[in-house]
Amino acid sequence: MPYAETNGISLYYEEYGEGHPLVLIHGLGSSLESWSVQVPIYSQHFRVIVYDNRGSGRSEKPDYPYTMEQMADDAVGLMDFLGIEKAHFAGKSMGGMISQWIGIKHPTRVNKLVIGCSSAHRDEVGDLLLKTARNITDKAGPAAGWVFALFLGYRRKYIEDNYDALAKGIEEISFDPDAVAGYKNQSYACQNHDVLEDLGNIYAKTLVMYGERDLITPPERSKKLTELIPNAVEKSFGDVGHGFWRECQNDVDKTVLEFLKRD
Repeated sequence: MPYAETNGISLYYEEYGEGHPLVLIHGLGSSLESWSVQVPIYSQHFRVIVYDNRGSGRSEKPDYPYTMEQMADDAVGLMDFLGIEKAHFAGKSMGGMISQWIGIKHPTRVNKLVIGCSSAHRDEVGDLLLKTARNITDKAGPAAGWVFALFLGYRRKYIEDNYDALAKGIEEISFDPDAVAGYKNQSYACQNHDVLEDLGNIYAKTLVMYGERDLITPPERSKKLTELIPNAVEKSFGDVGHGFWRECQNDVDKTVLEFLKRD
C-alpha cells in the first residue's frame, strides 16, 4: 500500500488518472473514501491524489492536538514526496480549512482552490458542536459520532432514501481507540482555526461552495471567505446543508469541473 513519509508522519494516499494534479482533502473524522464517488469522475480530467489526513483512515494517528497549519504542511509534504510542484486543491469542511492554510502559507504550490462547507474561524455554537461530538465519540464510540454528524449534516429525506447503505456503513465502524484519538485531535485543529486576518494573502483563483441550509457551517461564514479572498467566486446550493457534495452530487461535480477546467 502506498505511504508517504512526510512532515514527521506516515500518510496513506492513492492516485488515479492523468493530467494536472488535483488533491482532494476530506473532512473531520472521515477518510479518503469520502471521495469515492468523485475520484472516477475527476480522474477523467486530472491526476487525482486522495489521502487520509493525520488521525484518519490508514494514516498515522499521533495522540496530541493537531493544528490546521500542520495538516496543510502534511499535504504539501505529500506533494514533495510525489514530485508535484503545483496542484489544484479541493477540500470539504475541515479539508476546506486545510486548503485555506495551503493557499496562505504555500501560495506558489497552488493553482486553484475549491473550498466547500467551510469557514475561516469558529464561533461559540461551532465550538459547542465540536465539544459535543468529541464527548459522544469518546464515550459512545465513532459510530455514535457519525449518527450525530449525519443528522446535523443531511436532510432527513436524504437519510431515509439512503438508509440501508448509511446504516450498513455505521454498523461497520469499529471502536478503535486510535481512531477516537485521531478524531479528537483533528477536532482541536478545527476549534482553533482562525485565518480571518490572513485570507487576503490567498491569491489563487478560489471557488467557495456551500449549502443554504448548513447547520454546521452557516452560509454567512462561507460567504465571508468569498468576501475576503481576493480572487474568490461562490456557488450556493439550495435546500441542502453541510453534506451538499453528496445530496446534489451531479450539480456540485459539474460546478467543480467547470471551474477547474476554465482558463
